[in-house]
Amino acid sequence: MLPICNIRLKVEKPSYLTLPPVDDVTLGAELKRCRLALEWTQQVCADYFGILKDSYQKWEWNRNVPNIKKRKFVNAFLKYNFWDDLSNSLSNRVLLYRIEHGMYRTNLANNLGASESTIERIEKRIDMVSKEQIKKVHEHIN
Repeated sequence: MLPICNIRLKVEKPSYLTLPPVDDVTLGAELKRCRLALEWTQQVCADYFGILKDSYQKWEWNRNVPNIKKRKFVNAFLKYNFWDDLSNSLSNRVLLYRIEHGMYRTNLANNLGASESTIERIEKRIDMVSKEQIKKVHEHIN
């Protein structure tokens, strides 16, 4: 017996790569949105950042945060500065300065003749920093 009509349906394979919820503004969600928009795999992203795929996955899963030297590349990838809170506070300016220059706290502290813990306290907005140290930091990053 012959079929009455021969119909072939063509459909695109559904994407199982779901975007994070719109209200999720974590670094991992932002990285995943950008990666999927570019249609990149996690391996391609890892290669772009010069890290292992496992390390990149941990960023995307919010288990790890990129070190200070990789944050500048993350900002370029996202096309905005993820770490800028737009506050113009000293703590924010110090962090942005370190990202722009790829400096660990130790490097900045050595340049200022301060301790690493002083830089950390400034970034974490802990008030136990002398006015003299704050002035030094302020002059250096401006």
